[in-house]
Amino acid sequence: SDLAWNYFYGRPETKTFPKLDFHISANLLEGTEDAYRSLGMGWPNNRYLVILLGGEFDKHPKNTVMKGLGGWQVRYDLKTGKFDVPAEWAK
Repeated sequence: SDLAWNYFYGRPETKTFPKLDFHISANLLEGTEDAYRSLGMGWPNNRYLVILLGGEFDKHPKNTVMKGLGGWQVRYDLKTGKFDVPAEWAK
């Protein structure tokens, strides 16, 4: 989970995102057995893991209107050992 969160906070669009400090989670999304076809993906079997990140602010920062983050998805490539966000999820 630490690697996934480091990737999240290292992305250009999240560099100024305040650090979440309450109910922080990183969970594997089921779907490796069918290459995440339920998400509309056709990835090679068992190559990728999808991790969902979420959390809240215990002490809500004044410079944000968000109370937290939920359902942010990141893909981890077991072959290359790298994280990415597929173009389909980039919104």
